[in-house]
This record gives sequence, structure tokens and C-alpha cells, in this order.
Amino acid sequence: MPRTIWTLALVCLLGACRPPAELSNPRGEAVSLSQFAGKPLLVNYFAQWCAPCLREMPLLNALHAEGRVQVLALSFDAMTSAELDELARRHDIRVPIMQRNDGGAPLPFPRPGQLPTSYLLDGEGKLVQTLVGELDDARLAALTLPQP
Repeated sequence: MPRTIWTLALVCLLGACRPPAELSNPRGEAVSLSQFAGKPLLVNYFAQWCAPCLREMPLLNALHAEGRVQVLALSFDAMTSAELDELARRHDIRVPIMQRNDGGAPLPFPRPGQLPTSYLLDGEGKLVQTLVGELDDARLAALTLPQP
């Protein structure tokens, strides 16, 4: 019986040591990049005041719908859930929108100094490619993606 108690205590302590999730969705739910493992992931930093960011959203929607790569839109600025939902509705953003959690586990890429910036991660969550500036069809075609 004491051994069971120690094992349970150890499991609880190890679970408490886990770093908090890196991201949250508009509903405030914690999301970890590890949830997207197994398939390439394009994380696109954007802001509501960034015209090039909003212009590239239809391309990101199409890339996400194609299915060879997962796409996340990561808000550069802190916004409320209602603001994120309204932004997605107004600009027809169909990719998941996330926010960075303060104090969350470190991301495998830096906070960008220029918007838009996109980071391509492989299926294991490792940074493969950084794209600074507005995306277009040619730049998306040049992504380092696995062939279907």
C-alpha cells in the first residue's frame, strides 16, 4: 500500500512539473503544438492591423483545406475571444486562430520582428523553414513539404 501512495505522489508531481501549453484558442482552451504532431505545421504570425497579413489569409485557408499541411494563425497582439471571432468572421479566416500563452512552454521559433512571418515545422515539431513577408502562390509552392 505505501508503495502505491509513493507512485501516485510521483505521478502527480511529474504532471505538475509539465510546462503550461504554449497557445490558447479563442475559447481560452490550452493548446500545445505537440497536438499537431505527425504532419507539417505552418504557424503564421499575423495582426489585425497588418494589411499583408490579412491579404494572405485566403491562401492560408486554401493551403489548410488542401490537407498536406496544417495551418495555424497566431495573433501577434493579445485579443479577446470576441475580437478574435469577429476578426475571423470579417476576414473569412478558416484556419485555427491561436494566441501565445504568457508563461507557456517556449516555442521552437522566435517572436517575429516583422509581420507577416510564417514558420514551417515538420511532423516532429522542428523548425524547417522561416518565411518573412507576405506569402503568395510562388512562395507557398516553394515550401519544404512532403510529397503526397
